[in-house]
Amino acid sequence: MTPRQRVQAVYEGRTPDRVPLMLDLSHWYKKNHDVFFDLTGFKEVEQDLVDLHRKVGAVVYIETGSHFDIYYEDESVTSKAWTDDHGVFHQELTTPLGTVREERVFSTKSYSYNIRKRMIENIRDMAVIAYAMTSRRCRPRYERYRAWQQAAGELGFIYSALGYSGFGFLISRYMGVENTIMAVYDHPDEVRQFVDTVNESNLRVLDEIRDEPFDVLLVGDNHDSNVQTEELFNRYTREYYSDLVRAMHDRGKYVAAHVDGEMRGFLSRLSGCGVDCIDACTPAPMFSLTAQQAREEAGPDLILSGGIPATVFGNHGTDEEFVETVKRWLDIRHHSPRLILAAGDQVPTDAPFHRIAMLSQLIDEYGRY
Repeated sequence: MTPRQRVQAVYEGRTPDRVPLMLDLSHWYKKNHDVFFDLTGFKEVEQDLVDLHRKVGAVVYIETGSHFDIYYEDESVTSKAWTDDHGVFHQELTTPLGTVREERVFSTKSYSYNIRKRMIENIRDMAVIAYAMTSRRCRPRYERYRAWQQAAGELGFIYSALGYSGFGFLISRYMGVENTIMAVYDHPDEVRQFVDTVNESNLRVLDEIRDEPFDVLLVGDNHDSNVQTEELFNRYTREYYSDLVRAMHDRGKYVAAHVDGEMRGFLSRLSGCGVDCIDACTPAPMFSLTAQQAREEAGPDLILSGGIPATVFGNHGTDEEFVETVKRWLDIRHHSPRLILAAGDQVPTDAPFHRIAMLSQLIDEYGRY
């Protein structure tokens, strides 16, 4: 089987010849190849990144830029994003209700953009964004998708990303955990209205793109059960995910949810919504669940994609710990073939290249069916 056929088999509920290998090498590539980190994403195929995936035998699946352009039907709404000469990323949204801004400062140490100013600092800011969301639309640009898929060939299984849900928009990025939880109790009606407005906007975008050529829709909420409790999930997120899943399954397509945090509790919640795959599964020692415990909570039908914590993949782990972690993840293939080996989110920038390169060999030795 080809790498793409292996991933396809996992999504279709069939057993491949070996566990597929998928990697998000984008951060590692930018850091180690001295490529500018543009938060707005790639605008065209980054051939050197594709070649890196080919060198290590890993499927390309995310970080391929946006496959659609967002615009606003209301001409009074304007949106722009840029990175200044000091490495500060700015995002600005203006409506008749006012202007909101986000600022993120690039850190060479962590190789990430740390948030200096959040876009939503009070309820008035929330109203500015909600106003814009009511006229938010998209233009599909699937020539970008096709270009990446053609460049990757049988190493390409490109996901298309929808972005944050309404509650994820607040808690994971633009308002932050503490301020969001305070708003939930101090301004419940406004939070409810905002979440519904964002979710309705996302579903309108989905109507425009769901007939395009991608197989998997990625919802990038960065879930963590230590932050979003079951009660909050049921109140703000469950119905939205169920709607997304129905819309995609009606087209014979799939939904992957980006967890990237403590997955204990979230596996069963998302499975209950019909989600097909959990992306960025990060087991112990970085989070609480072992690989075996993750499979037990997920059940046999939910695809688990991940398995290698950054703390083990990077310089803080030894080669022996790295190999044992990979083997434990591959071992759960005996309980269900709904399994993909990947990083727990991105391959960390300090991961030694020889560890990346040995993954295909480890699967060949320990991940065959």
